[in-house]
Amino acid sequence: MPRVMSVLAALSMEACAPALAPERQAGSAPADYRVDNALWYDGAGFQARTAYVRGGTLSFASATDAALEVIDAQGGYAIPPLCEGHNHNLGDTSDREEVRQVIDAYLERGVFYAMMHGSFPLYRDAIGDMINHPASIDVAFASNGLTGSGGHPRALREFLMERFGSYPEFTIETLPDNGYFEADTLDEVHEKWALIRAGEPDFVKVMLYFSEEYAARRDDPEYYGRRGLDPELLGEVVRLAHGDGLRVSVHVESEADMIAALEAGADMIAHLPSYDADVRLSDETVALAAESGAALITTLSLARRVEFSDPQLYADILEAQRDNLRRLHAAGARLVLGSDNVRSVSDGEAGHIAGLEVLGNADILDMWTLNCAQTAFPGRRIGRLAEGYEASFLILEAVPLADLGATGQIRAAMKQGQRLALPARAEPAGGE
Repeated sequence: MPRVMSVLAALSMEACAPALAPERQAGSAPADYRVDNALWYDGAGFQARTAYVRGGTLSFASATDAALEVIDAQGGYAIPPLCEGHNHNLGDTSDREEVRQVIDAYLERGVFYAMMHGSFPLYRDAIGDMINHPASIDVAFASNGLTGSGGHPRALREFLMERFGSYPEFTIETLPDNGYFEADTLDEVHEKWALIRAGEPDFVKVMLYFSEEYAARRDDPEYYGRRGLDPELLGEVVRLAHGDGLRVSVHVESEADMIAALEAGADMIAHLPSYDADVRLSDETVALAAESGAALITTLSLARRVEFSDPQLYADILEAQRDNLRRLHAAGARLVLGSDNVRSVSDGEAGHIAGLEVLGNADILDMWTLNCAQTAFPGRRIGRLAEGYEASFLILEAVPLADLGATGQIRAAMKQGQRLALPARAEPAGGE
């Protein structure tokens, strides 16, 4: 990777260049950076504070004002980096130019963390040097989905391969146990688990697909690609995963799927029901979701796929989304912003949720930063601008609590104590 530039490409700041540090106090080493004239987001509002960066860590206290470089934020608004809670635009190709375009699209929008809910170990290894370091985005990868025979995402994988030439290193015959894993019995779950674990994913993806109709769909060719794992097997998958220190994300379509996943102890619900259908969650399900502490990943903007083909259905879905979001938030459920849109990097999802006019911008910002980042990387001190957290932040031109669109007006950026020059605007490419 080329050396990270120290000045934002499109915007210059007079005080970005290294400045002569003030007199040092005896025995106190200067900070790497001192950030002056910024207002820092504390989860409720913005506070004027002086920040210091030492060894990639953020601090708001120092024995000395001395710093190797001083950044004048010129009254800008500092927020944590943004995060994508559900996508598939990395981990399914080794085309480095395509991957570079996707990474650039994330970085230029201030999205530094992302979760890929399915990936091939071969492709992860091929791009490993391009991600997960201070000059790039950090990505948590799931295994490709564990499903039942003929279940999702098998038909989708086959379609993408045959129609678009995706996954050229594989064939229809070699997609099983690579592009998806199928199991119908406990013995098969254990057999597939060994293969999944050998792939060393960051978390595990499991497919439920109208599990309340599992028996009826299981052997019906009409439902090829539109069924999932036997819900009776999910508890064993969660037990195996947790025993190996891995978290479980479950694809759901229906409320019954969501209940089955939560009762089995899943860590993440990969979609909120009502992302593409008029589903009103019961109060009991809302309470269960909140009590479980599971991350509920939104993906609500997927509803736009029917906006013009079926306007009435779209209107009904939006009403269901408003109702579900309002009650989940009031119950204290852990909401995480994610798009599941390979042509987006979560900003479209944020705009969609804001347009529902149910949650305030502060709530959406927390879903987009703190909740998402700590779901992606639970062992790291990220997603918050607080003492001892990683020195990763965006400095915005305007206040996002007044206008969420201000998150696209990035004046400067830092990741893990390194200043970033954000790339020119690019559109993400490729993916599932």
